[in-house]
Amino acid sequence: MADVPVLSVDRFQYWAVDFVRNEYVVVTTDGQRHVGALPTTEAWPDNQVAQSVFDWEHWWVISTTRRGDTLISEAYSPVSTDKGRPAVYLDQNHWSKLAWAMVDPSKVANRDEFAAAMRIIELATDAGIVLPLSSAHFTETYPLYGDRRYNLGLAMAQLAGGWELRSPMAVWDNEVAVMLARREGIPLPAFSELAVVTTEPQAFLADGVRAYEIDNDWDLFQLVISEPSITLSCLIDTTPEAKSDVSAWVQRNQELTDYFGGQRLSDTDRQRQTAGFFWTDNIQVLARAAARVGVDPRSFVQDAKELLRQTETMPFVSNLSAMFRLRHLDRQTRWKGNDLIDMMYLSCAAAYCDYVAAERHTGTQLRRLMESRGTSPNTFVTLTDLVEALERDGVKTASETASEGGSR
Repeated sequence: MADVPVLSVDRFQYWAVDFVRNEYVVVTTDGQRHVGALPTTEAWPDNQVAQSVFDWEHWWVISTTRRGDTLISEAYSPVSTDKGRPAVYLDQNHWSKLAWAMVDPSKVANRDEFAAAMRIIELATDAGIVLPLSSAHFTETYPLYGDRRYNLGLAMAQLAGGWELRSPMAVWDNEVAVMLARREGIPLPAFSELAVVTTEPQAFLADGVRAYEIDNDWDLFQLVISEPSITLSCLIDTTPEAKSDVSAWVQRNQELTDYFGGQRLSDTDRQRQTAGFFWTDNIQVLARAAARVGVDPRSFVQDAKELLRQTETMPFVSNLSAMFRLRHLDRQTRWKGNDLIDMMYLSCAAAYCDYVAAERHTGTQLRRLMESRGTSPNTFVTLTDLVEALERDGVKTASETASEGGSR
């Protein structure tokens, strides 16, 4: 493929990668067709995608599964990262409603929720909103298998259209690094302006490839054209996988809740101690961020008042630490394995997405947290309430917007 001309929308119409035949096809703007073998001779036994086509005119990647289903993903561009539409993050239970509404409407028993799901589908498929996927969605589809997983995963990939929520661990690292840089008065790192809702390949992974650092056009293009097939294959892979064991994490947090339940402390001391436990349990994040920007974090860690103040400057981390504080100080709390994913991803989404449809427990706590700060909650626990908010704010499909503009 090294002899193919320089990458340019002026030169190419389409690039196609055929994972079944292990070959590529290039169609140039003058109608010439080039065919060749992929640079790897390895088979793709787990790849559920048969072919991916890069459409240079629309900047799309069009993928076809081995079952003949098609999805269109917006391709990543390092020079254009603005989504231009409201971002709506859905917890997995709400994604399931959307998938069943598309595949088997009878499985969405609540008619109001079904109607709301259909409206969200309409907005997502007609450029009204962005529905980003996160690594939590991949994790929570792992226990599924067979047609149920295929149908759910395909619907999610089709509606997401290539959009992702950056890994909360990466967002956490970035927020702390930026906070430390600002506190020390040093230049902000290059990653300080990275979009959290993005089409950047592998952004949903904490240790994924940093596409924004790739300065070789060909390497970046290969990553961009292969990303939708990787995402879709992860979602619809029919091999069941076990969830990670988080029992030690559950036990640790239950011990902290029980500890505070037995203490007589002032509100100030409770706030300081919970903040201290939060950073003690996550000291590696602080150390890693400090190393990235070249500062010494020790004075920050030793000053409880400063620690609390700086935590509130970070959108995601302030949500997450507040969620831990709420649950550690509520003696009725009984920690569960799902709490880790719910708290991390929903706290991050609430900070960086325009709207969030959450599971009831975490969503209710996030709403109360926002109300206590004097801000209007962007988090809802039903699709019906979410759609009411979208309608209230005038969120429309591209067709609706065009129709209104043409009638004036």
